[in-house]
Amino acid sequence: MQDNATPQECHVTHEGIIESIGDTYISVRVLQHTACDTCRAKFLCTGTADARDSVVEAYLEHAEDKDRLKAGSPVMLQLEQSMAWISVALAFGVPLLLLLATFFGTLHAVGSELIGGLAALAVLAPYYFILSLNRNRLSRRVYFTARPVEHISV
Repeated sequence: MQDNATPQECHVTHEGIIESIGDTYISVRVLQHTACDTCRAKFLCTGTADARDSVVEAYLEHAEDKDRLKAGSPVMLQLEQSMAWISVALAFGVPLLLLLATFFGTLHAVGSELIGGLAALAVLAPYYFILSLNRNRLSRRVYFTARPVEHISV
């Protein structure tokens, strides 16, 4: 879901329920729905899950809200659209470029599609490992903010 207040204030939003409250952040359970939710024949599909829970850490938009919130309280999570683009680029864009560059570079150097494919897949492991090592640095640039809401249908 996306709120479009003004072009300067675009946010990606998700509804969630507070799992726990820490010193500087809150943990929020977000129920992610798929397109299968409204399908009458979804029980016939195998291998598709109609909803998944995920827990994300968020900062409160207003510090004074911490006193009136507790576990089970509904909140609205916001992520600035520019931060969302950074996340998408790091999770999908850069790996795709690495995969293609490695595949075609290896294919040109060695001449074997099998070796090119294996090298392309192998280059992703160090990339995601380096990304996980920099999790704290990234969390300072890409983060959710939370604000309390009165009613959420989860």
